[in-house]
Amino acid sequence: MSGARWTPVAGALLSVALLGAAPSAVAQPRAGEWAGTWGTAPAPAAPDGISREGFTNRTVRMVAHTSIGGDEVRLRLSNAYGTGPLALGRVTVGLAVSPGSAVAVPGSLRAVTFGGAPATTLAAGAQTVSDPLPYPVPAGADLLVSVHLPGPTGPATWHWLAQQTAHVSEPGDHTGEQAATAFTRQETSWFFLTGVDVRGTGARGTVVALGDSQTDGSGSTLNGNGRWTDAFARKVAPSGVGVLNKGIGGNRVLRDGSETERPQRGTSALGRLDRDVLDQSGVCAAVLYEGINDLQLAPYASAGEVLDGLRTLAGRVRARGIPVVVGTLTPFKDSPFWTEKAEAQRVALNAALRTSDAFDHVADFDAAVRDPADPERVRAGFDSGDHIHLNDAGYRAVADAVPTAALAACAPQRRSR
Repeated sequence: MSGARWTPVAGALLSVALLGAAPSAVAQPRAGEWAGTWGTAPAPAAPDGISREGFTNRTVRMVAHTSIGGDEVRLRLSNAYGTGPLALGRVTVGLAVSPGSAVAVPGSLRAVTFGGAPATTLAAGAQTVSDPLPYPVPAGADLLVSVHLPGPTGPATWHWLAQQTAHVSEPGDHTGEQAATAFTRQETSWFFLTGVDVRGTGARGTVVALGDSQTDGSGSTLNGNGRWTDAFARKVAPSGVGVLNKGIGGNRVLRDGSETERPQRGTSALGRLDRDVLDQSGVCAAVLYEGINDLQLAPYASAGEVLDGLRTLAGRVRARGIPVVVGTLTPFKDSPFWTEKAEAQRVALNAALRTSDAFDHVADFDAAVRDPADPERVRAGFDSGDHIHLNDAGYRAVADAVPTAALAACAPQRRSR
């Protein structure tokens, strides 16, 4: 693809080829419907490193792997955990020539605006959505988002476990450069970027997955889009349903990461539900897959406490008319934090989840990946090597366990945000 010139027509044709034919039974949405095609959850800076240092006069070029395509695009950027105003310089979107690359497809780079202006400033704690940009976004593609940060930014709002290469430039605004020459530093995190929305006649809605490192994709292939949400997106995107990954490595249902020595684990699921789920575009279903860190990391929570937290989350989502899928917790024996007590709590929580009426559907991820001969362990073929996180094959098994009946509510009449 690197030798071809990108045009809107070529992009549209690529979008059709990647999407495939939509089922004829799917009704078309109303004009103006926005849906999320990619997302991540922001978190505070770590105690040290690049997130704590921030940026001064650098361009960060990041990859957002789309789930569904559209004819228009808009970006979500955040200073949720900033300590002062964040100046955003020029921002562009484009298409990567290959996975993990900072090189843009020739002719694909376009500038986005904010209230008609080429730059904007976000107050501490604020977020913004860019103006709609006519742009043929393919499904299943690597969208390049380049952000110039005139700086100094102070500690960065970021997402530390991206499983995706990001590129940091030498000083200057390099947002409009097709080549990657200026991008001399690589990171595996996203900075300030939290979402990509698309609008088009094929978009039906968005499924949001709220979770921890299992949803974040720890153990999956770098730049391989091997998270369970990626596998699920490949199943449902042909019918116009986008998938947003709002997992954070180390996240808990009940406690914030700032209560420990690792603030980058993010605000608790209870504390970030509105921002990361309910305020997203076109949400028509939610998957709650979290709780193992509450059980295995000090200070420990009980199965009953985690169950109450998950019920509260589900109640708030269902109050908006959005169906909820809850996932059972997968085995983790032989991982560093496994104990008999934590295992007993996991088993008790899973039993309660399978029978609770607080959720619309249950995805039995435990049954999908456990070793039949030793149910306290992950099946060897699904183990990434640390005995708790899965490999790409294991995450595909998780995706296959999500009941497709949960998508019945992804109807075109749902209003966008």
